Amino acid sequence: MPSISERALPRQLDWRDFERALRGLGYELYKSHPGSARTFRKPGGNPELATFHQPHRGDTLRVGTLRAYIRKLGLTNERFLKLLE
Repeated sequence: MPSISERALPRQLDWRDFERALRGLGYELYKSHPGSARTFRKPGGNPELATFHQPHRGDTLRVGTLRAYIRKLGLTNERFLKLLE
């Protein structure tokens, strides 16, 4: 089995798994905006507020969007994958 650093991001990720990873980082849902925007808050975090768009169809994030969200959080792919375990 490849080590965590050798594993690639999943091609698709269920929105609920992404939310679980955010909770693992200490973020909580702060505000649901009209439409698909969801703001998460982590007091004292960097960033303290982060807004993401929940996908409409099937609640599945595609890998390109997931990469952008991971960058927005200032994480490495490896750190994010560890949160999914």
